[in-house]
Amino acid sequence: MIMEDFNILFPDERYRGETTLRQAQLVMFRILKVVDFICRKHKIPYWLCSGTLLGAVRHQGFIPWDDDLDIAMLREDYERFIHIAKEALPEDMFLQTKENEKEYDYLPVPCKIRDTKSLITSPYLDKQQYHKGIAIDVFPFDRFHLFGAKSTKDLCLKKYNGLISKCFDADMGIDMTILKVFVSWFKPFFRRLLLHYQRKIAPTIEKNKRLPDNECFVGHGFNTPWIRKINMDEIFPLQEILFEGQSFYAPHNTNAYLTNLYGTTYMTPPPKDKQIPPHGAIIKPIL
Repeated sequence: MIMEDFNILFPDERYRGETTLRQAQLVMFRILKVVDFICRKHKIPYWLCSGTLLGAVRHQGFIPWDDDLDIAMLREDYERFIHIAKEALPEDMFLQTKENEKEYDYLPVPCKIRDTKSLITSPYLDKQQYHKGIAIDVFPFDRFHLFGAKSTKDLCLKKYNGLISKCFDADMGIDMTILKVFVSWFKPFFRRLLLHYQRKIAPTIEKNKRLPDNECFVGHGFNTPWIRKINMDEIFPLQEILFEGQSFYAPHNTNAYLTNLYGTTYMTPPPKDKQIPPHGAIIKPIL
């Protein structure tokens, strides 16, 4: 495989940021540009999703107070990307999955692309031994049955995963309650449940890959906790959208997609007192 010089193609511009948050956004933006380059080269479809897509539509870039970046791919494209990215990423970026780093145990987010020259953490993650560079999240999207008993089964499996993921995450966040403290004592148990679930769900994921587009909807994968119901024709064919002055892939119908996630008022920013980084993270874009 021919290795591109990403330092020339996409220079590191984190030092240009006027604030720590902006420096972190520039780190994430460079990762996105590298991932976009790899995906275009290998014809791997992806799209901006969640708050990143909202930022592109509402702000033509990052939501000014946002501290993460999300993209999504259909499961088969995600698997191909994982295989290629292991070799294609530059030396200052790291593909983080539980298969690629045995210490990585944040199972609800199966894949991150990390920058190796920075740090993002939280008080409740200090004891974790896995790599904590600033990252973008890469989410697999799976197909789900539209109707009938199989649809109900798919939904029940997703809800079960969401419940044990929530219990697994009980020690994360600053709003610790007595119940959360109690549940967090059993974190190793919920980790085993998640790993068992992910092994058992693999055949269902494979089988659902074969669902015709008109007999399914798509959403965050079976191994993630979020429940979404998005029609295939709301995503494909992908379109291009400006984000921070450059063109990236986005769902075909951004209005339907964002309304599904955030409701009809998604173009209205929250009040000033709510415009804060959502993850309460400690960010060090420059070590």
